Amino acid sequence: MISFTPWALRLLGISGILGSILFILGDLLYNHVPGSIDSPAVKMSTMPESRLLSAGTLGLIGCWLYTLASLHLFIAFQPAGVIFAILSWLAFAATLISYGISHTAYFAIAAGAQVATQLGSGPLSGGKLGNALFQRLVYITYLPAAVFSLMMIYGIVSGRSMYPRWMVAFLPTVLYLLKTPVTRILKGHLQEIIHDSYDNIVLFVFFVLSTIVLWNGLVP
Repeated sequence: MISFTPWALRLLGISGILGSILFILGDLLYNHVPGSIDSPAVKMSTMPESRLLSAGTLGLIGCWLYTLASLHLFIAFQPAGVIFAILSWLAFAATLISYGISHTAYFAIAAGAQVATQLGSGPLSGGKLGNALFQRLVYITYLPAAVFSLMMIYGIVSGRSMYPRWMVAFLPTVLYLLKTPVTRILKGHLQEIIHDSYDNIVLFVFFVLSTIVLWNGLVP
């Protein structure tokens, strides 16, 4: 087993929290227009360039923090064995890095929509190619996400991790699958904010709980 200090575990968890906050802000800069029911391409077609550039930049910085935070999972699953911990960490890290790449690729939708609008065409047609790239990246990301999710479920339910068994209810994949009922329960502006940044709110909730649960996880 590779040794880490309690503060290493804590700081890695905090890195995930900060990374998720930056991604949430980036998501809202891309997607959030209060009261709008338009598609993302239509909304972004009229946004200031500075706003869209800020949204994309936050994804890069957030991705650095997410990648660092992936080691939080490696530590948490060391009781299951170093090989298991490494494989789950690699799958989790690959997923989080994919978040950063996909977030930046989302900018292509905005750029295409804006150019199309300036040329007198429709923003949906202008953002079509960028959206195709974004969707392709999302589908590819499902593979490492499925791997780390299954490994986390096994590790936690079997008791071979530093997490209590109830933590399985707050895994990112489980929370992600609850998007529809969660957003239906909420109303008004809060519902819009949650909907427009849900994927990274899921990771925010996970890293907050994980950091709290494992705060003293390495203390004998």
